[in-house]
Amino acid sequence: MLRPETCKTLLRKLLVICPVCKKRIYGKDLNLERIFQTEIIQWPLSYIHCHSNGSFPIHALTIYIDDEFNVRAYEVSDFLEIDN
Repeated sequence: MLRPETCKTLLRKLLVICPVCKKRIYGKDLNLERIFQTEIIQWPLSYIHCHSNGSFPIHALTIYIDDEFNVRAYEVSDFLEIDN
């Protein structure tokens, strides 16, 4: 379990800037509560963040995060389909 001061720092941490729309993705933009409640078997963790920014349509940014919550790599999906 993370200490409260570590969580506060992580929420404010700039993780990556989307190469498509230049949106800044911070720790607060991820579902950290779900990540912390899940037993992570293998690092880096791949996290898909769907977002839009201004005139850019919704797109998906896959972020690869290590166990220190540093972004090791990222990639933007060329196609995105959400099926309910």
